[in-house]
Amino acid sequence: MERKHNSTDRRLVAGLLMILAGGLLLLDSLGMLDFDLRHYLISWKTLLIFIGLITLSNRENRTTGFVLIGLGVMFWIPEMFDYRIRFSTIFWPAILIGIGMIILTRRGNRLPGDADKKVHAFSGNTNINESAQEYIEDTAIFGGGTTKFTSSNFRGGKLTAIFGGSDLHMNNAVPSPEGCVIDTLVIFGGSNLIVPDDWMIKSEIVSIFGGFSDKRMPATPNPEKTVVLKGLVLFGGVELKSY
Repeated sequence: MERKHNSTDRRLVAGLLMILAGGLLLLDSLGMLDFDLRHYLISWKTLLIFIGLITLSNRENRTTGFVLIGLGVMFWIPEMFDYRIRFSTIFWPAILIGIGMIILTRRGNRLPGDADKKVHAFSGNTNINESAQEYIEDTAIFGGGTTKFTSSNFRGGKLTAIFGGSDLHMNNAVPSPEGCVIDTLVIFGGSNLIVPDDWMIKSEIVSIFGGFSDKRMPATPNPEKTVVLKGLVLFGGVELKSY
């Protein structure tokens, strides 16, 4: 119920923002505004702020929302105060500051059951025996690799890919009936999740100049094997595969 409530909140916020934007554009078209609204409203900087506002409706992603709003405002400040500065001068500093803030605050975000978290991940082609370990935490920064994970009660974990990516094989894992949530953070990178065709994947990922795609073979999803993907994809991508 809580997941459905969060989804409804996001739709509500998105709907209200669209109505607000449409109303402002209408006033601008009728010549009732004294400034060039379209210049400020139809911009990728404003888009960052709008996406940040929508993201704030989900309390698990509020930090990401604040960072996106902050980046949008930061990019607008020079123009708002008529301060001439080259865009390339502030772009990478702002991006790096934003990424750093997300990483630092992400460490404090705990998924259900994190207190008992056990990591069972190995890079390379090592075979992994079945175990009771239930969580995974995979990080790929300026690099990547292949990780194989096996658990009969897989409850999720955290995946981070920044200027890199990794292949995470979960073919022999079984999602926990109590819930399986994977929190993803992909920035200027990409990750491949190799999972069985019958897993039911519910994506709640916020994508900005990036995307999420499911390239598995068509199959009847099994509701008892449900995995929820959360998090942020910025200038990157997450792909589901089954090979």
